[in-house]
Amino acid sequence: MEELEYKLRIRKWDTLLRLGQPLVKYGALCFCVWVLGRAIESLAGRSTLASFGVYLTADLKANKIFSHVVMGLFGASGIGYGLRERSQKRKAIKTLGNRVVSLERKLDSNRTSSGLTLDGRSRPEDEP
Repeated sequence: MEELEYKLRIRKWDTLLRLGQPLVKYGALCFCVWVLGRAIESLAGRSTLASFGVYLTADLKANKIFSHVVMGLFGASGIGYGLRERSQKRKAIKTLGNRVVSLERKLDSNRTSSGLTLDGRSRPEDEP
């Protein structure tokens, strides 16, 4: 009986925490929006350094060459990030792949290989 009570208590805490996580996350988001709104409200109608920044940004956007350079940098950064993530994923697959193969062989020694490369890619002869 004591074990069942313990499991019930753990189940209640688990449910409470699962409900609490989104409340904390969205509550923090709402708080940030509220604080930002109050900050913008206090600046309304005043000429500040923030308005100078808006005018400067608007002038720079008018320059097409500048905007193309900025967008090119963002695009190149995104492509570089994607390539780096792909190489890290392949490295992780290569590191963990040998372990999986050895465990599968222990379970079923007659198991055939899928023919994937060590880093998880398809066999070169299978690619179009």
